[in-house]
Amino acid sequence: MGNEFRKDKSGSEKNPDVKVYTSQLFELNLHAQDAVRSFVLHDIDDVEGVEMKRIAMHDAFTDLYQGIASFSEESMGEEFDVAFLRDRVAQSEGEQKEQFEQALKSLQEQIQTNLANIWMARVMAWLHQAAAASGPFIEDEHEEKNDTAKKTLAAVYTMLEKPFSAVPKKVDGTQKLRRVALGHKAYSLLSDADADEKILAEISGKNKSAEAEFYDEFLNELIGVESTFRQAFNPFDELIWRDMLSSYIFEKATDLYNEALPFFEKTTNGYQQTIGTIKSWKQNTAGLSEVYLAMTYNDIADAQMRAGNLEDASKLYTSASDAFGRAEKCFKKVVSLAPNAEQSRIDKEHKKAQALFCSAETSVKTLTDLLEMNNREEALVVLKEIFRDLKKASKLSKTRELTSAIKENLKTFSFVEELIKKNTDEDISGVITQISFAKDLRKTGLIEDVQKSLDDAQKNMSNNPSDALEAIREALNSLGILLSLESEDEEVGDLRNKTLALLNNVKYVIQFQLSSQLQTGTKFIMSRILENLHAEEAASYYQIIGQEPVASELKDLGKLALATAYASEAQTFSRQSEQWAFRSQVARVNTVKALGDELGQLEAEGSMDGTLKTHDETIKRINQAVASFECAANELNSVEGEAIREKNNVDAQVKQLQGVVMKLRGDLKRLMGAKSDFIAEMFYLKGDITKAKIHYSDASDQLREAVGAYTGAAELFQQLGDMQSARTIGSRAQTTDLVARSVWDNKQKLGRDQDPLLKGEAELSALYMGITNM
Repeated sequence: MGNEFRKDKSGSEKNPDVKVYTSQLFELNLHAQDAVRSFVLHDIDDVEGVEMKRIAMHDAFTDLYQGIASFSEESMGEEFDVAFLRDRVAQSEGEQKEQFEQALKSLQEQIQTNLANIWMARVMAWLHQAAAASGPFIEDEHEEKNDTAKKTLAAVYTMLEKPFSAVPKKVDGTQKLRRVALGHKAYSLLSDADADEKILAEISGKNKSAEAEFYDEFLNELIGVESTFRQAFNPFDELIWRDMLSSYIFEKATDLYNEALPFFEKTTNGYQQTIGTIKSWKQNTAGLSEVYLAMTYNDIADAQMRAGNLEDASKLYTSASDAFGRAEKCFKKVVSLAPNAEQSRIDKEHKKAQALFCSAETSVKTLTDLLEMNNREEALVVLKEIFRDLKKASKLSKTRELTSAIKENLKTFSFVEELIKKNTDEDISGVITQISFAKDLRKTGLIEDVQKSLDDAQKNMSNNPSDALEAIREALNSLGILLSLESEDEEVGDLRNKTLALLNNVKYVIQFQLSSQLQTGTKFIMSRILENLHAEEAASYYQIIGQEPVASELKDLGKLALATAYASEAQTFSRQSEQWAFRSQVARVNTVKALGDELGQLEAEGSMDGTLKTHDETIKRINQAVASFECAANELNSVEGEAIREKNNVDAQVKQLQGVVMKLRGDLKRLMGAKSDFIAEMFYLKGDITKAKIHYSDASDQLREAVGAYTGAAELFQQLGDMQSARTIGSRAQTTDLVARSVWDNKQKLGRDQDPLLKGEAELSALYMGITNM
């Protein structure tokens, strides 16, 4: 049932037009992950293709963050609710006033949080478009992407008119960007007033510096938080986008610091210390930009190496080494950055060692071909090149795994050289056997290393997932070297799949722990979606290696996570539907009041349209809640393992969700009835009796349907033993039945040329809120 449902996650079974945001975010996350892998594994010699894949990756993440922003907007509190609570605070006293004040404070805090989340999602969307415009593999910028980035940034600036803060960890990004906006306005005003050039230079310098800090401090922090949340650990995941965005923001910060310096140098206000500080910051950001560029090349190189594309990997490791070298030079210019310079030097040498190792491994194929042809002379030339690369790599390597592999290669090819030189008159093709034998020995040793790391990961997975992750990283290092030896055979393939199975299993465990620390909202839903994706990914690899029980369990755990995400979205819209129902009631009262006032009759015409839209928004939110709860029930019911179903009480939960859906369908019909009743009342007040009768009839039918849905839900909850819910919903059925009777009576009265009874506060509360005050 779960797999069937995934074919169309766009809405409910009964109403396909309703958008389920969890489904949309699920698909967007999946698309983003696929785009990363497609880019990382693309042939680097196909420059145009690589660029297309890079832009597609950034576009996929832009769509994802736009989707996050849209859902956050839909789920946030409304100004109406704030105004209503403020009014209640003003009219209340004592304990009731304190309760309203606390409710108002909580709502305002939630609105602030939602605004921050929306803004940071929009910042990430803009950042991906900005990075797409100028990639590390091209010289010219993409003007179309530049324009898109500007439009997206405009939305980021526009939101700053609202008072809120956005702090990923410590730095408030809104404060940084407001400072930039205000600085530009100040410069514009002073420029129009023909201010002194030195004053304008001072403001320009401060503006450029403030904008640089936005990139250097806030965006760096935001990217770090987001990449940790998404577990962007290595090229099998999403590390590449983090490194590319980081390289971009530090490059932009460097440019802005460079632009700020000449302005400060023009002033006479004693900015010497500021100039010195900015020069230091500039060297740091310039170095960091190169570091992350190096890591970008390294990410792709690692993926290419694990895919067996050694020639491409060698080129990319060389590019990474060069970038680390440029970073080292930047850091060296500032004494306090000496540790960064030293680390860059180490990384530069190690990446060069990896490039040389891959180059040597690439030459082994050429050597083997020459040995088969008994071409002694050229074989010795190639062998000399292999020795040259390996000896250089040996001096530069910084990790145990690579150093060990290089030493083993040197031993092997020293023996090969000895055999070739010794057997001067014989066929040398037999040397290939010795190379194969040595490879087999190395292969066995590497397999043991990988297996040991995986055993450590398995032991730590439940209690210490971070330690398990570190063990998997060691396994991946050895696996990369193992995959570079030869084309992937069955044994190595199984080991690779086992490594990836454990990697994603650990990621699922980490994400589950993270979700447990969250409550409701977009972040919680996103975390549950990522749980599902990690579990599904792990399960796919466990299936390949024949561990079907583990795969089945992870699939079911993923379904539980996704069901929880759907339920969380449903609860959000269910709560909102109650708030909107009350808003509809208030809007109706105001519209009827305006219609009864001769001076307000013109206003009432526009007010009626607004009131109808308010009813439609209420109905829309109930539909969204229904659709999301249906998805939750379907996903939950697709869990197959009997043990997991029993442990998580799945059958009872599914029935409970079905009961909730039935209750919400009752709410839906009741609000549709309320809308029809409002229209009928308005037509009556305007003197159109025929149309009033039609809409009273519609309202009566809809309210009767609501009674049927409530009755069915109450019976289901009674069967489940939830007597309190059964009584509450049963009471709502009785209340709705009374309202339905009064609506029918009004239709009958109109048929007898009698005036209908217009609803007072008690009747409206019963109609809109299901509360019995009649």
